[in-house]
Amino acid sequence: MQRVFRLLFLVSVVGWLCIAPAGAATTGSQVTLTVSVVDQGDVAVGGADITASWDGGEATATTASNGRAFVDVPAGADVTVDVEHEDFVRNEPVEVEDAAEQDVTVRVALKGNSIVTVEGTDGEPLADATVQFRQDGRTVLEGETNGSGVFETGVVEQGNYDVHAVKPGYLRETARYRVGLDTEQSFELERGSVYLDVTVVDDHFDPPRALEEARVRLSDSEGEYGTFRLTGGSSSHSVDVNNRYTLTVLKDGYVQETTTVAVRESDRAVEAATQRLPNLTVERQNSRVVVGEETRLTVVNAYGEPVEGAEIRHQGETVAETDAGGEAVVTIEAAGAQEFSAVTGDADSAPITIEGITPGADDDGQPEEPGPTETEADLPGFGPAAAVLGVLGAVLLASRR
Repeated sequence: MQRVFRLLFLVSVVGWLCIAPAGAATTGSQVTLTVSVVDQGDVAVGGADITASWDGGEATATTASNGRAFVDVPAGADVTVDVEHEDFVRNEPVEVEDAAEQDVTVRVALKGNSIVTVEGTDGEPLADATVQFRQDGRTVLEGETNGSGVFETGVVEQGNYDVHAVKPGYLRETARYRVGLDTEQSFELERGSVYLDVTVVDDHFDPPRALEEARVRLSDSEGEYGTFRLTGGSSSHSVDVNNRYTLTVLKDGYVQETTTVAVRESDRAVEAATQRLPNLTVERQNSRVVVGEETRLTVVNAYGEPVEGAEIRHQGETVAETDAGGEAVVTIEAAGAQEFSAVTGDADSAPITIEGITPGADDDGQPEEPGPTETEADLPGFGPAAAVLGVLGAVLLASRR
């Protein structure tokens, strides 16, 4: 019995030793952020609600009259510290990377708001104009005007901002002004246009070659802007400023490529590239081949270039593969029309036909004199022997005269 008690005691001690370090690590994984909230004049702000959030959790606290609060967060975490107060606001939260025991200052400003009106030079309100508030080189907030040409900021920090107003087809306007309570600002935008020079090339070649007689279609968020025919692979078009266009290349036999082009307030040149549609062509060495004999096929791409590694198929099965010169040798296994085609990973060909001929039989199945396999260049009914006999006959005829 004593041995049993001793064994249980040892197991308990070992278990406690294994668990104790883990518990210590858990306690030590928390660090305290000392958060100080102050206004623009470095005066402490009490009663501010602080929210510290990180991946997987958050903690809250409220500043005392000295503007301080203590928040426990995981050690080494990336923490976002945000503040809410009835009189003050902060446009952006404070980011704390690799949190440790440290002081964090959050500077806030009095609450403000602004109303921005955007009109054209004719006094008409401009809907869907983009209004952007920037401060210290970064965008604080951005939005679009409503149907009355008005944009409201909501609550933001009081202070100086660079405010931009822009709309597709109009020149951008910028003003610097101070936002307070119920501040109003207006912009008058003027229409503008620039030239967009488009060049279309076939980048199958190195260097790319201008694509003759292609067309380009321009469209924007409101629909098609126009379709234009290129001369010598290039064209120039007057387009609205501060707009984004979709440029589509159109040409028979070529891939319909699409490019997005952003146009600002100066002329711009853009190059759009495309290539021929993936396509294979099988060229035959012979149109008629004796059954059991071989013939050679050549596979080329849409540019007439030999294709290596193309599969030659006959009756749905692969019977050969092209070499570096785009050539493959196939055997004609049966009489009659035999179809062959080629295929690669992204293209295939139309089938070609080779006539299989039974040795010793003509087209009607009747015995015929043996003759050579015809090629594409053969003249039907004439061979070397026939030519020699014709010359001898002509000589004899002449001698009788």
